[in-house]
Amino acid sequence: MSEPRPSFSPSRRYRSAFNLMVGVVAFGIILILINYLAIQRLRMRFDWTANDRFALSPLTHQVLASLTNTVQVTVLYSREANTFSYVDGMLRQYALVQPKLRLRVVDYNTDPNTAELLKATHQLGANSDNMILFDNGVHPPRVVSEGELSTYDADIGSMMRGGQKEIRRAGFKGEMLFTSALAMLGETRPARAFFLQGHGEHKMDGEDALFGYRRFAQLIGTKGVTLDSIRLTGTNQIPAECELLVIPGPEQPFTPEETRKLAQYLDNGGRVLLLLHPYRPHVRLGLDDLLLNWGMAAPPWYAGEKDMDQNNHNTLVTSNLGGHPITSPLARRESRLTFIRPRVVGTLPGEMLSPDAPRAEVLVATSTNGMTLSDLRENTIAFRPGVDRYGAIPIAAAAEKGGVSGVTLGRGSGRLVVIGDSTVFGNQVLSSYSNANFAELTVAWLLDRSQLLAIGPKQLTEYRIDLSDRETRTLNWMLLAVLPGSVLMLGFVVWFRRRS
Repeated sequence: MSEPRPSFSPSRRYRSAFNLMVGVVAFGIILILINYLAIQRLRMRFDWTANDRFALSPLTHQVLASLTNTVQVTVLYSREANTFSYVDGMLRQYALVQPKLRLRVVDYNTDPNTAELLKATHQLGANSDNMILFDNGVHPPRVVSEGELSTYDADIGSMMRGGQKEIRRAGFKGEMLFTSALAMLGETRPARAFFLQGHGEHKMDGEDALFGYRRFAQLIGTKGVTLDSIRLTGTNQIPAECELLVIPGPEQPFTPEETRKLAQYLDNGGRVLLLLHPYRPHVRLGLDDLLLNWGMAAPPWYAGEKDMDQNNHNTLVTSNLGGHPITSPLARRESRLTFIRPRVVGTLPGEMLSPDAPRAEVLVATSTNGMTLSDLRENTIAFRPGVDRYGAIPIAAAAEKGGVSGVTLGRGSGRLVVIGDSTVFGNQVLSSYSNANFAELTVAWLLDRSQLLAIGPKQLTEYRIDLSDRETRTLNWMLLAVLPGSVLMLGFVVWFRRRS
């Protein structure tokens, strides 16, 4: 009787192993091809985030479809920043919709050499922090900074009284700003800003450390705005294409006709940045009525702190920032601003304003230990009992007129920012503390075109856990001792049972 043949001979086993190997390799190649085709051809992404965080509006799709040139989008950002995931996720969605967008992320913490080269190339300043650059190689790059990206909720009254600065991020404006930057890259006529001259104002190309505005002018240029100077003498008018009028440190009075032109420009939706000269408080500029109509007042007084020697040490450093869109990002980070010799710039009480008056808010104030200083006789700066007061003294304010929801008048709502020290944006002081960020946020708010874009901020929700000291200690013991100890105990029990 012959022996039975083995059911699985060596040759058959080798053939099966070979077929299995070929099948695995073929399956891997198919997966690679599918992924390659998906990356190259299939541009689809589903947004499963809360509130459709990365969903793009029809207007954004329209702007992206209109792009004709390749746009290099450089994200100069720390990956550890709170807003990085929002920026990165949103821009990846842009790149999926429009292949002409080339996205590049440079983390200045891990790649400082490349970051410094980018800052030098685009003249961004060594202290520049998180930002996004849009460059099509034809027009000057558009820059969006981190401080512009969020909207905030804050208890403004408590903050200005020196209370706790509880500021919560409420919305993300990335889509509005990114789409606006891309739209401006395609404009044949760039926006224009003008520096007013004729009253002893600082020069926009000035190199003087204290009163030169060359660095500030470069900052405005990063917003895609061309710069020029203008005088309001004679028949000269503020040009219709003027997006922003800067009045840096006037030393001579305005004529009634010049004041009328300024008021008309603001009423028609103009944007003005007025910076008062710190060493000319006695000069009556003739702008008092204009400021009153915008809910502000700038008396010829200085602001200081109780513990300062005003005659020898005039520099004031403050972190008392309001809840306005300009200062909310700075207040959230507890930033500090430097002023050389700030003058008082306050807002009028509500009972003094008409219902349709502009909305004026304090931007910056001294600490609660501040005081006004109105005694300026014989070149002294002193407190005058019975006239001056103690407390948080405002030194910068902003006002907006118009801009009713869904309705724009002319170019939009008129906006006015008044700062009580023109050196705050001078070449030297601009490098102090967070002054450059303050300047950037001020310019961004004044140049804001969001009213012309039907894109609102994405709603954000921040979660916070409040634990007492006892609860924190209990949680630490749970995480560091109880849970690891339980795992070790379970392992010991298993080992003991198996050994026995």
